[in-house]
Amino acid sequence: MTASLGRPTLRTDRNDDTRAGTMGPATTTRAGSRGREVTVEEHDQRDGEPTDDALGAIPIAARVHLSHTVVQALADRHGVDLLHLKGPAVLPGLREPGRHSSDVDVLVRPSHLPALVTALESIGWEQRTTFATGSVFAHAANWWHDDWGWVDVHLHWPGVTVEAERAYDIFARDLVQHPIAHRPCPVPGVAAQRLILVLHSARSGGTTDVQHAWEAAGPDEQAAVRALAVELGAEVALAAGIGELEQHRDDPTYLLWRHFVHGGTRIDEWRARWAAARGVKAKSHLLTAAMRVNQDHLRMELGRPPTKEEIRAKQRERLHKLRNEVRSRVRARVGQP
Repeated sequence: MTASLGRPTLRTDRNDDTRAGTMGPATTTRAGSRGREVTVEEHDQRDGEPTDDALGAIPIAARVHLSHTVVQALADRHGVDLLHLKGPAVLPGLREPGRHSSDVDVLVRPSHLPALVTALESIGWEQRTTFATGSVFAHAANWWHDDWGWVDVHLHWPGVTVEAERAYDIFARDLVQHPIAHRPCPVPGVAAQRLILVLHSARSGGTTDVQHAWEAAGPDEQAAVRALAVELGAEVALAAGIGELEQHRDDPTYLLWRHFVHGGTRIDEWRARWAAARGVKAKSHLLTAAMRVNQDHLRMELGRPPTKEEIRAKQRERLHKLRNEVRSRVRARVGQP
């Protein structure tokens, strides 16, 4: 495998982008029916052995397993510290059986990010989203490879509030070598994985991960997760995932996690993000983001780089939706139909 990391054995002449095009499991960031954040890294498969049309008749699960090993081989070669997350990296018993991730998720030591980017791009991965545009938390960016698919590179995990380098050390403290496609890959220990899955569930509006990672855990195991959350400054996010969010109503991030769990309008989301933003710089960046179209996500919707007119059209659409939402809220307050 390491002799020719750039290409798998099975080739295809299809170069469709599975997130951006209509072939395969396309996903974009959008508000779901409950207002939850659906991010570019979230697209699990549950239907038997789905295949990725953009990459040929290769079962997605098989391709993802192999892609994990390619990323690990690159990390080993370039001296990069990283942890594999979700999908085949989840330890047995912590997740619903039969679920398959359609991309590779890794948490990289922040100081090693430049080396990882160099390694990925050296064999053909292309960056498609930036950390600033990837999600509300600006925690991950995405790289696409025509053969190996998507890699989501995380600098930190949403809900964790301690400094990112420190957080990596904590997550890696009890790492285990977990075989993926017969190659040992470093993954967080059991308590850390439970926490990661619960935080992800909270941000996704609730998933079955909580049942397996939290509710099925014994008292001592739950206590270990709570202690880890305290160490990582993730108490509010954990509370959101396990139904205890109301205990943190005075926290600046309360509204944001409430929005993720219960949904709401775009105005509700921006209000929550404003409350959670800490400092003048963060609030300034938020205002800028609110005024601009996310061109990375628009590219994934279209399957190609957007034109200037398409960007302007999306901006008009955003303003139109905002105007209608404001009108609806005003009418609701004055009791008009």
